[in-house]
Amino acid sequence: MGTTLLAIPWTITQAGFTLGIFLTLLIAGLELYTCTLVLRLAQVMRDEQLDQNNVQQVVEFSDLCRYFINARFGNVATVISVITILTASVAYWILMSGFLFNIGQSIFEFSVTNATQFLNATVGPIGATPITSFETIWTTKLTPVLLVAVVYPLCLIRNPAVFQKLNSLGVISIVYFVIFIAVKAASWGINYDACKDPSIKDWNLSFPALTGTITLGFFVHNAVIAMTNQAAPSTRIRDLGYGYLLVLVTYLYIGISVYITFPDAKSTIRDNILKNFASTDVLAFVARVGLLFQMSATFPLIVYIARLQLIKVLFGRNENLLLWRAVVAAGVIALGLLAAVFFPNIGAVLRISGSLAGLAFAFTLPCVVYLTYLRREGRATHGVVWSHVLIVLLGFINFVLQFI
Repeated sequence: MGTTLLAIPWTITQAGFTLGIFLTLLIAGLELYTCTLVLRLAQVMRDEQLDQNNVQQVVEFSDLCRYFINARFGNVATVISVITILTASVAYWILMSGFLFNIGQSIFEFSVTNATQFLNATVGPIGATPITSFETIWTTKLTPVLLVAVVYPLCLIRNPAVFQKLNSLGVISIVYFVIFIAVKAASWGINYDACKDPSIKDWNLSFPALTGTITLGFFVHNAVIAMTNQAAPSTRIRDLGYGYLLVLVTYLYIGISVYITFPDAKSTIRDNILKNFASTDVLAFVARVGLLFQMSATFPLIVYIARLQLIKVLFGRNENLLLWRAVVAAGVIALGLLAAVFFPNIGAVLRISGSLAGLAFAFTLPCVVYLTYLRREGRATHGVVWSHVLIVLLGFINFVLQFI
């Protein structure tokens, strides 16, 4: 939820206030439904294997693809999952680089009591803002490289349990961010007057920015089986519904609160809302530090999952040798590093990666596997088939619209 949460106010701006809320509710409902399909299919697989005395643990969605369709289809699902994870890693690296840059900038500005004493001797054009020696060194091109020295060694750790424990603390940063938005919104007051701000609209043609990004925000399909394995079968779907509801409420709260209270033109809301706050804002500084810590703990887990799935496709088994950990981590980090240096557009990355993940894992694969199961059982009626084809078509349209 962390990456999408920062972009929600921007997506509401792109879609328009009314349309943005409607599309958020629609996508939340569609993804909740397809996610319940994944859990239902996993339970069917467990029950059938139990009847056959051939119980194999259902770990991920690709296991369902192998069981209900064939091994080749399962491998395709795993490859798509790896691609989805890689795009998520790019988004993480861009955000972490931005947080590190702003944190360094904040520390410098907090420590300087008289900035004019630290000005560079170089004289710019008349009327130009003076540039400090620090600013010539501390740039958005440098911070993505500095992150490598910290994050790469973490990705080589054999046991990911330590990161799972640290990542569980990430809820603290999310709670703080929610409180941070509440404090800012209260201080701004209501600023929702279309006569004064022409950028306030009920709908916008740029709504695909929201549908792509919010699809990623509700995407948990390739991990939901592992996440619910320890829960009682009778409560899994109920608990999933509660989780989706909490996430939905959080997204709407952040998006609506910022949109109706933001004091400047709504069109100036950035794709990372923290970019709208100065480096000297103490509350924003704390939020950046917390989110950087959370994402730094999550990134090695992303690399770990990508490594497991990639090696499973290549070798059909798990390999945890240091060489493989080093190679996969280097590849994933290199991809994020290149994006952070040459294409640090987090809004574009989130919407494209979200629409891709949605097309594959949230809309297409669950429906295809479910229809395959229904056909096997003789329960694939025309109405059921066409309703699920419509879900797949919506996912495809969402993906195509990101490039128009």
